[in-house]
Amino acid sequence: MVRKVQISAENFMQEKLRAALKAIQGVKIPDLPKEIMELDQALGSRFPNNQHITEIIESNTKLSGEVLRIVNSPAMKAKTPINSIRKAVDTLGSNNLKNLVLSACLQNLSKTPPVVDIIEHSKDVAYCCAELSEVVHDVSRDEAYLAGLFHNGGCLMLATKDPNNYLKVFSKLNTNAQQGVEREQELYGSNHMFVGILLGQKWKLPVNLLNIIMKHHSPLSSLQNDKLRSMVAMMTLANFIVNEVAYGAYITEQAQNEFNEAQAELMISSAQINLVRNALLSSG
Repeated sequence: MVRKVQISAENFMQEKLRAALKAIQGVKIPDLPKEIMELDQALGSRFPNNQHITEIIESNTKLSGEVLRIVNSPAMKAKTPINSIRKAVDTLGSNNLKNLVLSACLQNLSKTPPVVDIIEHSKDVAYCCAELSEVVHDVSRDEAYLAGLFHNGGCLMLATKDPNNYLKVFSKLNTNAQQGVEREQELYGSNHMFVGILLGQKWKLPVNLLNIIMKHHSPLSSLQNDKLRSMVAMMTLANFIVNEVAYGAYITEQAQNEFNEAQAELMISSAQINLVRNALLSSG
């Protein structure tokens, strides 16, 4: 019986991923950047060499600059300025730095206006996630930042597919997520969670991050894994804060209820949330 349930779940997922591929037909899912592949190989060695890891990142000047910008951004709260990739590797550790390299690669994915708008929104969410990670057990700032950036990765693909119309759908997602997902399904036969899984799988994202991409609109009560539930709650709060700032007073009852549930899950006070909101406003 258990085996039949597993097969049924696998078939369901494969069917949904085929629909996601069809939704973005004609749009090439970006290849995993070669720097990430080289980093994976270097980090998988028995004795990772920090100088070799440094050289991999420095081989791409644009990527190096973006990594240093993120490392020194308010989101990372570096104790002292980090002015070189080698210092970043030594200070953060190679695995933590890989999260920031992935973040930098995603931010440079496209320069088309709708995609840039979504990336800017995701950067704000990522910043708030990093701030909220201070009160979430067992979640580092870089892990929270990466999750905030990638959770809407599928939106980037859908915006590339339909640049003239998708931003309206994205706006609906940010004010009423359920209606936004339903609208995606009507227009594209899939939604940004399943499309996001396609991107995440191609970029070899860790399973925990794929789960966040897949489940970030799921009711918290349906999530059995404690860390996943906490990170989805963190994502809910971060999105609410960013959308509140972006859309002002236009916050739906559904969004407010999800916010209240997430706040209770993380046992975070309104004063702490105000600190994150004010940090976002002062960050630029």
